Amino acid sequence: MMDWWNIPYMGYIMVALLAIFIIIGVFVYKDAERRQMNGALWLILVLIPWIGVISLVVYLIVRANYPVQRTPAKYQPMEPYQHSQKYQKALEMLDERYARGDITREDYYLMKKDIEQ
Repeated sequence: MMDWWNIPYMGYIMVALLAIFIIIGVFVYKDAERRQMNGALWLILVLIPWIGVISLVVYLIVRANYPVQRTPAKYQPMEPYQHSQKYQKALEMLDERYARGDITREDYYLMKKDIEQ
């Protein structure tokens, strides 16, 4: 049994508190990075003993001013894929056959699925 200052299991309690602070620090880091704040700084501030609790409260107040960034700036939106002319022509012919009533709805969807593969 670990005793510190005659408090039973104090060593285990301290290890548990450290684990809790590390888990909270990781969540603060990830949230700060999503909001494009300095995640490493907030992680360090939250992990410092006693100051960490105050830093966590300050972070929760300050984070309201930083919205979550949905699309990271490093990723550019992709241009839509352009299908070949053969693909477009095959779909047009299939649409015409379906419109004339030459094929059933089930056949239309099966053939369209084959063309898209």
